[in-house]
Amino acid sequence: MIKFFRKIRQNLLSEGKTGKYLKYAIGEIVLVVIGILIALQINNWNESRKESNYEQKFLNELKSDFLYNKEELNRNIKKANNLTHNGDSIIYILSLSKKDVDLIKVFNLTRRLYGYSTFDPSNGGLNNLMSSGNLNIIKNDSLRMNLSKWPAMVEDVKEDEKRLIEYGDTYLEPHYLKYFYYESGSRLIDPTLLEDVQFENIVRTIRGRANYIVENYKILEIEIDKILTEIQGEVSSNKE
Repeated sequence: MIKFFRKIRQNLLSEGKTGKYLKYAIGEIVLVVIGILIALQINNWNESRKESNYEQKFLNELKSDFLYNKEELNRNIKKANNLTHNGDSIIYILSLSKKDVDLIKVFNLTRRLYGYSTFDPSNGGLNNLMSSGNLNIIKNDSLRMNLSKWPAMVEDVKEDEKRLIEYGDTYLEPHYLKYFYYESGSRLIDPTLLEDVQFENIVRTIRGRANYIVENYKILEIEIDKILTEIQGEVSSNKE
C-alpha cells in the first residue's frame, strides 16, 4: 500500500501537480497513523483479554481454596464447641455431691479435653498470587483488600490455638498422669481429683480459651463468606 502511494506521489511530482502530491502525502500519513492506532488497539485488546483470562484462572483457584477453607473451618468450629461443652460438663459435675459423681464419665470428659482444634486452610492460590506480586491482577478493590488481610487473620487464630494446646500440655497433662490409670480399662483412680481446685481452674481456663477460639473462628467464617461472594460476583460478571 505504501509503495502504491509512493508511486502515485512520484508521478504527481513528475507531472508538476504539487497540490495533489501534498494531498496524497497527507493521506498516506493519515493511513499510517490509523494503521498504528488500530494495531495498538488490537494489541491492548489482546493484552486485556490475556489479563482477564489470567484473573479468571486465579479466581477459580481462590474459589476452590475458600470453599475448602469453609468446610475446614466448620469442622474446627464443631470440635472447639465440643471442647467447650466438655469443659461445661466437667464444671457441672464438680459442683455435685461427690457421692453422685460418675467417675467413668469424669475420665471420659477429661480425656476429651485433648480434642484440640487446629484450622489448616488451603491458601495455594492466594500464596501464588502474593509471592509472584500479581495480587493486582484482581480488579475488585474490596476483594483484593480482603485477600491481602486474610493471612494475618489466620495467623492470629493459629496463635490462639497454639496457646491453648501449650496450656493443656503444661497444666492438664500432669493431672492426667497423676489421677488416671492408662492401661486397658483406663479409669480415674484417685477421686481426690474432684476436690482439686487447680484441676477445676485448668478446666475453666481451657473451656474459656476454646470458647474464645470459637468466636474468632466465626469471624473467619464471616470473612470467608464475604470473599466467596465477591469471587462469585467477579466470575459471574466475566461470563456475561
